[in-house]
This record gives sequence, C-alpha cells and structure tokens, in this order.
Amino acid sequence: MAVLHGRLALARQGHGQVVGIVGEPGIGKSRLIQEFQQALREEAVTYLEARCVSYGAGVPFLPIVEMLGQACGLADSDSPETVAVKVSESLQRLGLDAGEATPYVLQLLGVKEGTMSLAELTPEAINARSLDVLRKMALLSSQQRPLILTIEDVHWIDRSSSTYVEALAESLPGAPILLLLTFRPGHQPSVMTRSYATQIALSPLSAPDSLTIAQSIIGAEGFADVVARTILEKAEGNPFFIEELARAMAAPGVGDSAVPVPDSVEAVLSARIDRLSDDARRLLQAASVIGRRVALRLLAALWEGPEDLDAHLRELIRLEFLYAQTVGEEPHCVFKHALTQEVAYASLPLGDRQALHAAVARALERLHAERLNEVYDRLAYHYSRTTETDKAVDYLVRFADKAAAVHAHAEAVTALEQALIHVDRLAAAEGRRLSLEVALRLAYSLYFLGRIRERLELLLRYRDAVEASGDPALTGRYYLLLGTTYSLLGDRARAGESGGRALDDATRAGDEATMGKAHYVLAHEEYWAGRLARSVEHGRAAVGLLEGKGEPWWLGMAHWILSVAYGSLGDFEAAIAIGTRARALGEAIGDLRLQSYADWTIGGAYAVTGRHVEGIEACRRGLRLSADPVGQANALGFLGGALVESGNADEAIPLLEQSVRLFNQFRIVELEGWFSALLAEAHLLRGDLATALNIARHGLALSTASGYWVGIGYSQRALGRVAQAQGDLSGAERHLTEACETFRSRGAQHWVGRTLLALAEVAHAQRRDDAIGAYLAEAYDIFRALKVPVYLEETERQAAEMRIGKCTGQHTGRATSTDSA
Repeated sequence: MAVLHGRLALARQGHGQVVGIVGEPGIGKSRLIQEFQQALREEAVTYLEARCVSYGAGVPFLPIVEMLGQACGLADSDSPETVAVKVSESLQRLGLDAGEATPYVLQLLGVKEGTMSLAELTPEAINARSLDVLRKMALLSSQQRPLILTIEDVHWIDRSSSTYVEALAESLPGAPILLLLTFRPGHQPSVMTRSYATQIALSPLSAPDSLTIAQSIIGAEGFADVVARTILEKAEGNPFFIEELARAMAAPGVGDSAVPVPDSVEAVLSARIDRLSDDARRLLQAASVIGRRVALRLLAALWEGPEDLDAHLRELIRLEFLYAQTVGEEPHCVFKHALTQEVAYASLPLGDRQALHAAVARALERLHAERLNEVYDRLAYHYSRTTETDKAVDYLVRFADKAAAVHAHAEAVTALEQALIHVDRLAAAEGRRLSLEVALRLAYSLYFLGRIRERLELLLRYRDAVEASGDPALTGRYYLLLGTTYSLLGDRARAGESGGRALDDATRAGDEATMGKAHYVLAHEEYWAGRLARSVEHGRAAVGLLEGKGEPWWLGMAHWILSVAYGSLGDFEAAIAIGTRARALGEAIGDLRLQSYADWTIGGAYAVTGRHVEGIEACRRGLRLSADPVGQANALGFLGGALVESGNADEAIPLLEQSVRLFNQFRIVELEGWFSALLAEAHLLRGDLATALNIARHGLALSTASGYWVGIGYSQRALGRVAQAQGDLSGAERHLTEACETFRSRGAQHWVGRTLLALAEVAHAQRRDDAIGAYLAEAYDIFRALKVPVYLEETERQAAEMRIGKCTGQHTGRATSTDSA
C-alpha cells in the first residue's frame, strides 16, 4: 500500500507511473487493488478498472471497452442513440472534437450508428486513429484530475489492448496517470521494462498471518490445533486458499479427523459448492457460464427456478462466492475469484453446460436485439460451446469480420480457425460452401500477421474444393488470393499464372472489382519480369476497373504500381503525377502504407531527374510513414538511393546497409540484390573501390539468381564504374555494355541514357572519338524524348569537355533530327 501511494504521489506531480502486481492465483493481487481503491474514495482522482478474462485474449479491446463504458457512464440497457449521446458529451467534457472522435469510440463499442464517416478508411487507419483517440482521452482526463487505470489479469490480455497499453505507457512521462496491472508469474508485460515502472511481487503469508486470517473466519472456539496445522500445511500461505479452507473446515463435521480435508483450493471450492442448496448451486453454476462479471438482468433472464432469485443471490453473496457491485447504472455481481468461477463451471455436466450456454446466447439475442453487433464476441463464445453449429459459425464469422474491421487480425484468425472446426459438423453441401468462405476470410487475415506460408498452405488445401464449386465468382476471388500469396513469396511464375486465372474467372463472373485487382497483380508481376509496357497496360486496366468500385486501397495500389512502371520506363512526369494520386488516395483512407509507398516512389523519380531536395524530402516522408518492416526496408533503400544521386555517400551508406540487412532477413533476394548495387555505388562515390567491387559482385550474384532485371542492370553498371575508376577500361566497357543491354531490353530508357554517358567517358579515355559521339548522340535523343533537362545538360557538358562538338549525327554515322544539337 505504501508503494502504491508513493507512486500515486509521483503521478500527481506529473510523473506518470506503471505498477505491476505479480503473484500466483489467490495470493491477493485483486485484494491489494481493492484496498487501494477503497483508500481513495475521498480523493479527487478518476478511477477506471477492467479485468481480462480467459477467453478474452481473442476479443479485441475487451478491457479497454469496459473502461470506456465506465468513463462515459454507459449501461448495457442503453440504446445506440443514448450511447452516442453519452460518448459525445464525455468527449466534449474532455475538450476533444466530439464530431471527429465520436465515430472511433462508437466503433470500439460496437455501435454501428454514427460511424458512417469511417466507411472509406482502411481497418489499419481506423485502428491507428482509435488508439490515438483513446490516448488523448486518457491524457486529457488526467489534466482534469489524476487518472488511475487498473487492468487485472493482463496475462489474458488481447493484442489490441496490449498495443494500447504500450502506446499509453509512452505518454506517461509528464502525465498524472497511474497505470496498475496485475498478472501471474511467467507473464511480463513489455511496459514493465520502462524506467518509471515498479513491480510488486506478492509472497505467501507467514504462519502467524495465515492463522490470523483463518481464525477471523472460523472463530476462536472452533480454532483447534489440528485445524491450525491443517490450514498451514494445505494452504501454504495462499490467502484465498486459507479463506476457502477455513470456511470449509468451519462447516459441521468437516474439522473431525475422520473427514478428509481437500488438498487443493479447487477441491475446497468444489466441496463448498456441493454443500449449497440445490437452487443456490444451480444459480451459481448459471452465473459461472455467463462469466466472471455477471449482469443481473442477464442472470434473471436465465433463471427458471420456482423460488425467488434474490434470496439465493443473497445467500451466495453472504457465503462470499459472489460480490455485489454496481458500475454506472447496471447492477451486477462478480465472482470473488476466477478460480471460484472455474470450479463452479467445471461442476456442470457437459449437457447442462451446453444448454446453459445456449440459454445465455438466446438471452443476449433478446436483450440486445437492436444492437447485436455489440455482443458478437459473447454470442460467438457461447454458441461455440453448444451443439448449435450453424449459430456458432455465423457469430464466429461475424465477430471475425468485426475484428478485422479494426485491424485486429490476430483475434479474427482465432475466431475463423474455430469456425472451421465447427463447419466440419455441418451437412456436407452446406459445410463445403461455408468452409470455403471461412477459409478465404482466414487467408485474408493471415496476410496482416505475416503468416504467408500458412496462408499458402491453407489456400492449397482448399484448391480442389474451390475447383469443384464451379463458381467463377468464388474461383476468381480464390486465385486472386493465391496470386498475391505467391507474389509475396517471390514465386513470380505462379503469381502471374494465378493472377491470369483470377482475371479469366472474374471476367466470366462479371466481377469487375476482382478483375481490377487481378490486373493489379499482373501489373506487379510484369514489372518484376521487366515487361514494362505490359505492366503499364495492366496497371491502366486496374485503375479503370477499380474506379468507383468502393475499393480505394486497391485503387491506390493500382496507381502506385502504374507509377513504378512509368518511372522504370523513364516517363517521370507520369510517374510523379500518378504517384501523387496514389498518395492522395492513401491520405483519404488513412492508409500509411500506401502513402509511404507513394512517397518513396515519387522521391525516387525526383532524385534521378536531378530534383534532389524534393526527392530526399519525399523519401524521408515515406520512411517516417512506413507502416510495416518491408515498407521500411524499401523506404530506407530509396532514401539511400536519393542521397547517392545527390552525392551524399556518408549519409547514404548506413541507410542502404540497413535496407540490405533487412531484405536479407526477409529473404527478399531481388531487393537485397538491387540495394546492394546502390550500396556499391555509394562506396564508389566515397572512393572505397575494394568495398564497392565486392558489394557489386554480391549484388549481381543475388540479382542473377532471382532474375530481377533492375538489380542485374544496376550491378553491371556499378561494376563498370568501379572498373573504370580502377583503370580497367576494357572491363568497364564490357560491364557497362552489358548493363546498357539489360536496360534496353526492358525499355528502361533513362538508365540506357545514363549508362551511355558512362560508356562515353570510357571511350574518351580510350581515345575512341567515333564511339564517344555515338554514345552521346543516342543519350541526347533519349533524354530529349524523356524530357529530362538535367541529363540533356549533362550530355552537352560531356560533349564540350570531350571536344567533340555538338551531340548530332555527325559523330554517330547515322542521321538524327536537325534540332538534336
């Protein structure tokens, strides 16, 4: 208690604190929290509390939603309209823009009404902005009064809530907030590693303290030596075990030596439950099915006993199985301990347990008929423990969709995996179709968790069933997922093949949205293969089909790949304009990944055309916004490349080294090879020829193995320039000629022109004037056609320095346009 009050004093001064209370079940974690809360009843603080539950690890934001309800004064019986009003008023009191923030809070609470403004946002954007709103609510609340947030049993916390706790912890320094967490040994929340975190480890009680507790329950008259010894031996200083064992031994006849004393707290609880009256025991068991926290109106909806529910409830409270509590306007009971609920639940025969779960689910449907969306998690939980398989699958899928909508894909995957198990119990025809739908949803969510190999295995497992369906709409969606999976794994041939099949089937089904997505996949694969003109064709088709289809993320990605293809062809004006459109779409839907991809693509186009400041700025912005590790590695590489273009090797090298290291970790060989070539260029710029040579050779080996044309061409060019710097003119000419042909065969005209300029320098060193003129004239024509003035000027500068006159056909042995000079 002294430690808790001391940390609260620090928090009051604006030095936010985290306190973790760790101990075995029953050791007194909740009791310590309860005593601390009671001591603050007269204090000017805001106190919000929530508890994680064993099944709650699969429910996104479960404890956070509970605290939100307390903060906004919500009751389970509130209508959606009432919830919206209370939330808006609470946000206004905190000083937040209620019009902007309310939809995010309502989305978390499961209220559909009032969230239409979020329809165009991606789940990632909704998740990120929801976390920001929650963080601001806590910080603003703490400015009005010190804020104490208590989350118990965080060993069962869901991933989304854990992310929020971590984000809030980053804001604690400078905020009057005390964050209290309780957890069992073996679980260490990441926030406990911070300098302002304190851990309190609760130890077993001493023998005298154990006896004091036991005697307070049994009374001095019944506290014989044999009872004391038994309690000390069995309970081993665990306060909850001591209390339960003392109550059990205080019952008539139990203290006799002839009656065996249970060896575990579970056995003690079971014995106490057995001694309850039939109706009281039945009520306790019904409550255990509902959960640790039991809303009385839900319990009343289940009760079919001939006697008054309140009388049995009072008996359970008197015997300390339950505690009566009121949070907001909603009366409820709480099991004294999670073990009490678990033992009461385990005492039910399987058939009775299933029947009670079904009864709870039907009661929830009745009580929340107009707002089922808010209780999908509980309906999925209860129906999945019944024999009503169709209901279980229905609500598991609905819950998974709801979780995916806020980017809680870990929880969505758990629900969908459970749904697949239940689907197997359905009739063959119904089960086959439903299993395919569930599998496709599961494949979608696995992507966001980086579980790409599992996604592939799942999709391949269902290929025969998909083919057997004969439904082109289904097969189109399936092969689209398969194509994107192969693309992520670098299997270019299968990715293109699957993308083509998706396009064919979606075309037969008239599914234009899937057709557009398939064109995007094909544009992506044609780019990797170096067929840039075909990449542009597919990119244009994707944009045309996806416009107005309500798929802004896919439309944005279609613009992005089109920008990449145009940039590779050297049409930088188109690349920048289309990339800018991709970025605008990313901003409109709040998708950081799309914004980041567009930024470093635009930045690369600026940089290679001499607009170095704009290019570096765009690439830095792309790095700041990178929302995933692969995107970060790309952003680092593009920023490094932009810095190389500007001549800043010292800053470029560590960025490119980090990019190469990350792609090596991810086993994305194509990009490791390409950015290795750029790293070689950076070392060449700094004059470290030996390092540049080794890295360029490594980059060429990687790129050749993966068949990635960009990496091959860049590596050949780097090797040529290193050889030139070393004085190996024949080697330089050979490597640069190879690079020129690599770029030329793909239509990458800008890099053909750049490489021709390097070849002209080699020819000048070799005193081959005719070759110089040919190289420069062709380069000039390329840069004029591409409208790249900086390299037109560079070509004329080289011509002047090499004293060959103007860049015209007189030096090429072929005719050029009259104004080529």
